[in-house]
This record gives sequence, structure tokens and C-alpha cells, in this order.
Amino acid sequence: MNKITLTKSVNHHIAISAIMIKRVFFKILNDNNLDITPEQWNVLYYLDKSDGMTIGELSKVTYKDFANTSRISQKLELAGLISKKRDEADKRVFKLFITEEGKLLNDQLHECASKSTNIALEGIDEQAREIMVKNLKQVILNTDKFLK
Repeated sequence: MNKITLTKSVNHHIAISAIMIKRVFFKILNDNNLDITPEQWNVLYYLDKSDGMTIGELSKVTYKDFANTSRISQKLELAGLISKKRDEADKRVFKLFITEEGKLLNDQLHECASKSTNIALEGIDEQAREIMVKNLKQVILNTDKFLK
């Protein structure tokens, strides 16, 4: 049996990095008096890029389960950041749209995310960042393939 050494484990370092990056992002959001979570911003981000997505479509692009995406969407709707409308073609389906207030907040959130990224990647040059993103995308593909 191969024993894992956490200090050398890629999985462990990815998980710890994700936790720390999220903490930094939360702190920046809090410092800017923005009452939103990174998960909620994820939904706003994708709706701003492709307005009119269903909860199922958002669930897929955010890698969140349907119930979690639905809960996040409900909170954003109550906050007036997104709106929900029935699909004209299929009345059983609801589509989500970012509101003007949501778009304004999204602009602020992009600035916060940029600060968070700069803090997390300080001392890492552009070429190394590109390699890191390429490798992390491969990790996502590998794990997604395994889970299907």
C-alpha cells in the first residue's frame, strides 16, 4: 500500500490553496462591505456572461449540485440581483437573468476577485500562471471524467 505524504501531496495542496484563496476573497468582500459569498458571485459571473441560463445549466458550469445552485439563486433573487422568468418555449422551465443591480455589483466583485488573485499569485510569473491554469484544467477534466 502506498502511503500518502500530505506535505508532498498535490491533492492536499490544491485543497489547502482553495481554502486559503476563499478566505482571502471573503476578507476582501468583507473589507468592502459586500454581503455576498464567492459561490453567489460565481452565479452572477456566469449570468453576466450568458444571461438566461437555467438552474441546471448554472449547476453544470459552477460545478455545484442542483439543490445548492437553486438555493444560491433564491438568495440572489431575494436580494434583487437576479430575476427569474418562465421560458416562453417550455413553461416548466425558469430562466435566470442578472438585474442592473446585479451587474453593478458584479463589476465590484471583479475588482475584489482581481485583488484576491494578485494576493494568491504574488511572486508567480505569467508563464508559471499559465502552466498552473493548464494543469488545473487537466485535473478538472480528469476528475470530471472519472465521476461520469
